[in-house]
Amino acid sequence: MKPILWILALAACLPPSAAADSGSAGSAWLGLTALAFDYEEFGDQGDSLDREQGPLPGLVAGADLEHERWFVGASLLWLSGDADYTSPAVDTRTDEDILNLELMAGTRLFAWEEQRLSLIAGVGYRKWRRNIRSTAQAYGLDETYRWGYGLLGLRGEHAFNGLTRLVTDLSVTRTINPDLEVRFLQGFDDVGLALGEETGFKVTLALHRQLGRTTILRVAPWYEYWELGRSSDTTLLRNGIPAGVVFEPRSETSNYGVNIGVSWRF
Repeated sequence: MKPILWILALAACLPPSAAADSGSAGSAWLGLTALAFDYEEFGDQGDSLDREQGPLPGLVAGADLEHERWFVGASLLWLSGDADYTSPAVDTRTDEDILNLELMAGTRLFAWEEQRLSLIAGVGYRKWRRNIRSTAQAYGLDETYRWGYGLLGLRGEHAFNGLTRLVTDLSVTRTINPDLEVRFLQGFDDVGLALGEETGFKVTLALHRQLGRTTILRVAPWYEYWELGRSSDTTLLRNGIPAGVVFEPRSETSNYGVNIGVSWRF
């Protein structure tokens, strides 16, 4: 999807008069995040080929612009750490680096007393570098996954009092043009693989607590599920000479995370 189409999709969430409204308020936020990372690859018969699990710490940041009838926001997520890699053939460790950028917009569907319900839509981009360390039995791999994604969902809000607000996001995601670059640490030429587009989802439960006139504490547990489809078989080369066939299996990722940070209104 071209960037201009992403922008138009977000703009469609806003009322025609949004740019002219003067009653909007902005905020910027920064925080720490921790992720329970869980990634698994599957064979064509559904059997588990390998699995990676481990805690990944990181940072989150973003900015929001909010009005009574609409809102827009941008966020950045960065995670880095290592995880346990287990498979029938070998056990080792992997180095993980994840960068995620996301743009989101929403429009109010209705409001009643202290509750609000909104339609949300957005686009994002994820880059994940995965370094499978070498062992005495096998050489490692350096892999880089990239994909865009779109999301569509609902946001529910409940204000308990003038100081505390609970915000719940539930969205369906769809990967766009996912691909993988593989760098073999020994023996074969680098290869690029196109992966299958699949559907996932994300749930976020965020508690906002007013600390001062312009400062808000944000605590947000969240869960995300991603699936990437199997690539087609691709010729494996050694110094430009065919040496076999390679493919990337279907995979599933189930991540539990929590963000803790502070936002400042302006």
